[in-house]
Amino acid sequence: MTPFLGGLTVKLMERTVIHDRVDKARAGENPYVICKLETCWVALSDEPFTRGHCVTFADPVVFGLNDLPEDLRMRYLRDVARVGDALISALGAYRINYETLCNVAQALHSHVIPRYKTEPDDKRRDRPSSAYPGPNRLREIDRRELMLALKEKLKVY
Repeated sequence: MTPFLGGLTVKLMERTVIHDRVDKARAGENPYVICKLETCWVALSDEPFTRGHCVTFADPVVFGLNDLPEDLRMRYLRDVARVGDALISALGAYRINYETLCNVAQALHSHVIPRYKTEPDDKRRDRPSSAYPGPNRLREIDRRELMLALKEKLKVY
């Protein structure tokens, strides 16, 4: 453990792709970044399973949710839920799936995945979106429009 950010103690950890994404977000070089909330960066997934699939990257980067003090942990979860609210409002999603696995990229990040009633029942009800055959690619114009709509919804925070 090492002291970090005003007394926050974090586990020493290997550098991950999450570190790279946060560094690029801070530098304004991540083209998928929508905005910065209090505790995390919000980005459109570069490999979305459903339209609007977002990822939050904790900033500061920590190993996992349990490495944050209670107040920061609650604020991070609130920010993640706010992304879900924005997806419901902007896209008409009827449900949001939240995944904070951190198994592959072992640093705190969460997938915020809108679900739609238009999805086939076998996918919508029986499986997580990650069980889809592969990521959906968005056209560049669709991605920009989607990011602008979500940024507008999230600017109140």
